[in-house]
Amino acid sequence: MEDKFLISAKNISYKINDNRLFHNLSFDLREGEAIHVCGDNGSGKSTLLRILLGITNQTKGNIDNHSLEEVCFLGHKNAVKSYLSLEDNILLMDLNNHPKLQKYITLLNLKKYLNVVVANLSFGQQKKLALLRVFLNNSELLILDEPFVGLDSESQLILTEFLNNELIIKKGLVYTSHISCDIKSKKITLE
Repeated sequence: MEDKFLISAKNISYKINDNRLFHNLSFDLREGEAIHVCGDNGSGKSTLLRILLGITNQTKGNIDNHSLEEVCFLGHKNAVKSYLSLEDNILLMDLNNHPKLQKYITLLNLKKYLNVVVANLSFGQQKKLALLRVFLNNSELLILDEPFVGLDSESQLILTEFLNNELIIKKGLVYTSHISCDIKSKKITLE
């Protein structure tokens, strides 16, 4: 049996005023596949992710999102509350009762920071907190904007291994990254 389509994009284009970011872009994403969106700063990578999420509308073309479950999205900003403790953020994200929460808190070396106000954590520690949403996701599709930025090499390896395992269990992945990672992916290069 063939893997089902999660996303089908046909001839999508996007422009801001007279500045065309991309034109006639077509691709498909099936279960168990990853797409690495590449390009220079300002080439439209984050915009393409927002289009896939339905946050921004393409100028032309069609996108069909066939995924049935909730989409797991992590933007390039961590979207955590800096004035709350790490533990309060976990509670706010409704992850406190997840059966694998303690595993990832330990794996990411966050346990000793649970009562620390997030503003006092390093950028990498804040990124790990934000990534808990990814590690504890319950979706068919992950859309990640620069997920490796700010992570030390050990954490990058943990994330890479996790994402590869998500592909094995037939989830789809679309991500941007300027940091090299070992994920078998189709590439879309925006110029």
